Amino acid sequence: MLEKRKKEILVREWIEREKGRLLERAYAAEDPFLGAFYAQCAESTAADAHEVFLETPLTFNYFREKLETLTEAELGRFFRLAAIHHTIRIVRRRKKELDWGSMKVVMAEIYELTEQEKAMAELLYQCAVTYQAGFQELFHKTTARYLFHDRELSGFSFAFIGNFWYNSYSSFMGSFTGYVPFHIRLKQAL
Repeated sequence: MLEKRKKEILVREWIEREKGRLLERAYAAEDPFLGAFYAQCAESTAADAHEVFLETPLTFNYFREKLETLTEAELGRFFRLAAIHHTIRIVRRRKKELDWGSMKVVMAEIYELTEQEKAMAELLYQCAVTYQAGFQELFHKTTARYLFHDRELSGFSFAFIGNFWYNSYSSFMGSFTGYVPFHIRLKQAL
């Protein structure tokens, strides 16, 4: 029990350190809209990480089940994967107003994506654009494989991951556009 408590304290520190690092980088972005977008993404992802790794003791919580073996590097990948997910979803939804090419460059700078991560993001984006129905399934499997090297998922884990990403994006967009609507944020940035 003491070891579990120590791990939870350590994970809280990792979450806050990664959030702080990303916020600093996002606020330094030249594009004010994208800086605000990725700052909110870091804040939202930190809240998600606290919730799924530390605060939701459900029986089939895929992320909580990984807490014991979670590393700081995996937590960093969690933040990068959330940025990739949210960027793809918003670009796909607002194709006329946002440009994938510009967003992925800024995302790569703020999140310090590796070449492999950039290629993964591009592949996921292309799947979302050309095979929209398959994107969710691919993203769920990518989550398990990229974060924790799991090649197989139970039905419960697959469903949990899917539900997590749906709720994560919804709460992120709710907080990003809660007080200032999207079109006004974008207009003010131009």
